[in-house]
Amino acid sequence: MKMLSFNERRNAMKMVFSDLPENADDAPSANNSEVLSIGVDELIKDIKEMIEDDANHKERLSSYLTSIEKQIESQNKLDLKNVDREAIKKLIGKHPYFKNPNSYHIRMITIMKYLKKKQVDVSIPDFDLLIDEIIQTMDGVTKVADGKYKKKSK
Repeated sequence: MKMLSFNERRNAMKMVFSDLPENADDAPSANNSEVLSIGVDELIKDIKEMIEDDANHKERLSSYLTSIEKQIESQNKLDLKNVDREAIKKLIGKHPYFKNPNSYHIRMITIMKYLKKKQVDVSIPDFDLLIDEIIQTMDGVTKVADGKYKKKSK
């Protein structure tokens, strides 16, 4: 896949301007995978730069970008809600530290690496916050510091 220069992307975006919806309600839905599969951050950055140059479309593009950003946020929240908490909790419980705890704490990064090794998608935004909640609900686990947990030996 060839990377386009800024000017090539800019020309492509100018061609797209005529196809923009008149209001944010006509924007693509969050279920439209095409919107989320492209380089969204890059797209938003380019469009914001073009807003500064082209005053005619400023309000329309601003509302469009706002709606796209909200859709991306809602998609990220849906991804986080679809995570099977019990399965993650069982996986964390199988970590050697939780099977045989010692006097030292375990770090969040260690748990995240373990989950990644077990093919859990840890790239979901705010996934670490979910893992923090799950770990704190486990029996005998206390939060020692930010990102550090200790399990009481039995």
